[in-house]
Amino acid sequence: MTFLSRGRTSLRAALRQMRETYVFPLKLAYASARRRSMRGMTVIGITGSSGKSTTTALLSGILAEDHRVAFNRLENHISSVARTLRKAPRDTQYAVIEVSAGDTPKIEKTAKLIGPDVAVVTMVALEHHKTFRTPEGVCREKGHLVEALGPSGLAVLNFDDPLVMSMTGRTSARVVTFGLSAGADYVASEIVSGLGTGLRMRIDGKGQTVELALQLYGRHFYLPVLAAVACALELGIAPPTIRKALAGFEGYGNRCGIVRIPDGPVFLVDTCKSPAHSVTLPMDMLKTETAPRKTVVLGHVSDYGGNPRKVYSAAVRHAATVADRIVLTGPTSHKARVPELEESHRIVRLPEVHEVADFLKTSALPGEIILLKSSQNIHLERAYLAFLQDVNCRIPECGRTSGCISCGLSGLPGSEHPRREHQRRRLVQALKSGKS
Repeated sequence: MTFLSRGRTSLRAALRQMRETYVFPLKLAYASARRRSMRGMTVIGITGSSGKSTTTALLSGILAEDHRVAFNRLENHISSVARTLRKAPRDTQYAVIEVSAGDTPKIEKTAKLIGPDVAVVTMVALEHHKTFRTPEGVCREKGHLVEALGPSGLAVLNFDDPLVMSMTGRTSARVVTFGLSAGADYVASEIVSGLGTGLRMRIDGKGQTVELALQLYGRHFYLPVLAAVACALELGIAPPTIRKALAGFEGYGNRCGIVRIPDGPVFLVDTCKSPAHSVTLPMDMLKTETAPRKTVVLGHVSDYGGNPRKVYSAAVRHAATVADRIVLTGPTSHKARVPELEESHRIVRLPEVHEVADFLKTSALPGEIILLKSSQNIHLERAYLAFLQDVNCRIPECGRTSGCISCGLSGLPGSEHPRREHQRRRLVQALKSGKS
């Protein structure tokens, strides 16, 4: 390393330290003061091990029909939450804030920052295993959001989840519940989902009925829909407004998004998260579908304790109950051991994502359903992008927390990414400063 490069590295480290020590705390303090000054704004905090992003999007969409709403889209770390509060217009009526635990305990700090009037908890399961170790550990962390409610606040909780319901002991706020069980205040029923129909469901509670038709695919999406609708009804939103707001909601492309290739296969893209507790849910969607062939492509599975071989083998065995063939990819492609499937040649191991793309392009049938299931670290979405454009990025794990669509560099070799990123940053800085 040259003297000049060492100097630049030291300067960047010093600037980073200054931002963390002085600038970031000032931003948090300003966001907190702005929150306190906006007395007419109702703040809704949403957390949970799964479904919180979709719940946030659904609820903000419902409220935005007739109100001024601020919300943090897919950015749930504390700096993004603070930015949402700082930039919320003075006439904002609702702030819908997704609150995440992340890899370090921080919900208590975020909850104090936003001072929630309403807290919504979707579910609790094992996530961020290295930090929280058990579902009970996750529950303790998530519960800080409910604990931050004042006596006049509202907690909207999943009645079917005992860990979520245990949070009632941590607040004096009013509690409203939702779930599939008859004892909940808001109950979902008649849940149907299919490639041709989307998601259909009915919600009954407190003398009101809402029948919904959404462009979401997957029965498991009933949970965020139910959580959002229960909260909206408690806030006084009328059922017709809710139906109108949700009719066009398509969800996020990397959360069970549907991509139809002309004269080719149909991809189900679920490449954002893949915790062990829910890895089989999108696989179950294939059970009721009719297709010339069904394929599950399984990448990285996260958030589990114990032997990874057991986790991957169990996932593969489950996939075999709904799919004709299973493709294992990524650095964990060797972990599953299922001899009976190996002998019948239903398992294909392709460690690199570009190998998966090449394999599918040469073997996929028209109308075949292909599920891409993985955590986002290996960017398995490149397997379907290869059907639509040239994909030359072959970086196994680039470290980006966003998908390949937002990155926009999948058509370039990895060696060219730093230069293009530098050009993009300079363009953004120029636009912000008003230069051409």
